Amino acid sequence: MTSLIEDAKGACIAAHDVGAFALASVRHIGYALRRQKLLFKQFYEVGNRSLLIVGVFGLFVGLILVLYGGDQLRRFGQEKYIGLTGLAIVWEFGPVFTAFILAGRIGSSYAAEIGTMRVSEEIDALQAMGIRPEAYLATPRLLACALLLPVLVVYADFAALLGGAGMAWFYVHVAPREFFRLFFQYLEFQEIARSLAKSFLFGAIIATIGCYHGFRTTGGAEGVGRSTTASVVHGLLAVLVADYFISRILLVL
Repeated sequence: MTSLIEDAKGACIAAHDVGAFALASVRHIGYALRRQKLLFKQFYEVGNRSLLIVGVFGLFVGLILVLYGGDQLRRFGQEKYIGLTGLAIVWEFGPVFTAFILAGRIGSSYAAEIGTMRVSEEIDALQAMGIRPEAYLATPRLLACALLLPVLVVYADFAALLGGAGMAWFYVHVAPREFFRLFFQYLEFQEIARSLAKSFLFGAIIATIGCYHGFRTTGGAEGVGRSTTASVVHGLLAVLVADYFISRILLVL
């Protein structure tokens, strides 16, 4: 019981530290916008270099979701409603699964890069030159991840819907036109807005946690490995927790 209480206390302290780190990074947005070279480099890392994996992932999410959904609907003779599975992609599967990809690919990269700079004393050198490490390293990454994750989610949704429509045609013999007709009939603009709002916050969370663990790295190469692992684990957990609370808030609005 004592150990559980200590773990909960440690988690609260860590959450406070992450929040303080996020605020410190946000305060330097103006600096990051002026250093466009730093910002566009992160845009390329988050956006262009994620397109292939996000597209493939979205395609197979659509295939699998329609495969199982079509099997269940066919039992009740309701195959014509298979297009409604596209709503689940927009609501949850697109934002959450794309965030998972970025937590594994980008969050770990941030932790490893900044962690290596920490243990090699490059961050101390930046401070000696009068450069704020949070402004130079964390803020461009935070902006890139928060702004581009919604774009990647739209791209993943498109790939998933294409895969789902193809699987519906092949597996339950529902034409793509009928699949998309039903999908757009029930899709509402506010649901798209909710998905993009969640994606923006997920991107900010992933970047913040990755950079935070990078700045806290100690212990040489072994410490970099620990920080990288922790950034992925904590990023995935934070996305799930945030998804619940954000969904609750947005559904009330």
